[in-house]
Amino acid sequence: MRLSSTKSVLLTAAAVLVAVFAPAGSATAPIHHGAAVWVDPGPGGFTSSNVTYVASIPTGAGVSARVVTVGAQRRLYVSSAHSLVIYDITNPALPLPLGVLPIYNWENEDMAVSKDGSTTILTEFESTFYLHVIDTSNPRLPVLKGTHILDGSHTVECADPHCNYLFASTGETWDITDRTNPHPVPAAQSWGAQVGVDSSHHVHQDAAGYWIADSSPVVMFSAKNPLHPKRITSGTANIDVQYQHNNIRPAAASYRPRRPGDNSKTLRPGELMLSETETNFKPQCSGANGSFTTWSMVGWDRGQKMRQLHVLRPVNGSPLDGNAEVNALGCSGHWFDVRENNVGRYKGKYLTTGGWYEHGTRFLSIDPKTGSISQVGFFQPVRGSASAAYWIPGTDYVYVVDYQRGIDILKFDPNAAPPTVAQTNASWLAKLNVFDAVGASERYLCQQVMKQEHARP
Repeated sequence: MRLSSTKSVLLTAAAVLVAVFAPAGSATAPIHHGAAVWVDPGPGGFTSSNVTYVASIPTGAGVSARVVTVGAQRRLYVSSAHSLVIYDITNPALPLPLGVLPIYNWENEDMAVSKDGSTTILTEFESTFYLHVIDTSNPRLPVLKGTHILDGSHTVECADPHCNYLFASTGETWDITDRTNPHPVPAAQSWGAQVGVDSSHHVHQDAAGYWIADSSPVVMFSAKNPLHPKRITSGTANIDVQYQHNNIRPAAASYRPRRPGDNSKTLRPGELMLSETETNFKPQCSGANGSFTTWSMVGWDRGQKMRQLHVLRPVNGSPLDGNAEVNALGCSGHWFDVRENNVGRYKGKYLTTGGWYEHGTRFLSIDPKTGSISQVGFFQPVRGSASAAYWIPGTDYVYVVDYQRGIDILKFDPNAAPPTVAQTNASWLAKLNVFDAVGASERYLCQQVMKQEHARP
């Protein structure tokens, strides 16, 4: 998510919007026409029958997280508006707090952590742009080592396993070998200048070590040496996109180049890319925005262009679907995660889980051979705005980081029947005209903010 100062004020005013109408465990979504329905906020939410609400960690405004396994311990690094908290989630049903660093940091949207968990990077861009380098080698005692003012990077990612260099979404490359003195390398050595990207939303490294820049067009590059990246291929989205948000290439490590003359349309491991687009602050689901897409990567290693395959869009709304309780942050997807090795009904498929703002957490099944997308589950809390969802490796648990609720812990049952098409379609409009007393107050605040904006010369 990106914010201008105007949007930041609106977000602050709308920070605790949204209500749901049914208790946890409900699989259907009644659509209310006419008078609004007032409901008790409650702790859980409404969910398809194959998704179980386990518990919540009320951290305050949750923004992002990163799952890292260090030895036998699995950790969750969580960035909220007021702190960095590290949890032991070796047992995902029982998260145990390890350490905390109090630090105001509103929009650290996708935190970076070195593979050994010893270095954590936070970025702040809501007002003044900062990069924070934190020593987390002792997870019980995180220590801020260095801070530098950025030029407005939305996200950063460790460019090497030890996190000595960073790739910033602005196209800059940062040298943090001296943790107390983070600084950008000369412009000519930056990853963006060398691969032809002015800016992006994020850069993601796949399991084979290749990089995908979430730019427009999407650009794939290699960077065995962080100071000498090389562009490989690109692709353009033909859909309504404000930001090409984040992209993942599943089974990347299993990719094998095709033999000459092999023109089979059936995709092989590593030939499919999954992509989330962002259309925040467009409150109405128009049938074009908030999309999730799949791409063919056939021949990417030979420079062949990526090709869009399938596009999933939220169910069309109406002008009434634009009230603050439904889409304060827009009809838009946000951060998603992929599980490759599936069992039960989804054996041989990819399963994704992703935050969809006020539309909650969505589960999708992807056919790895064709790229076709199916909706297979959902969870919508009583009041919440899901920023990101993460599979906990080797389990059926999902951790959802929410701007309003903190963290929700869910469990997906791969053997249970998915919701029907009718139930899924209804769930996209589940909150229409449904809000509580708190929601009414925030609606008033939003109206006042908009009046002020319209009154400005």
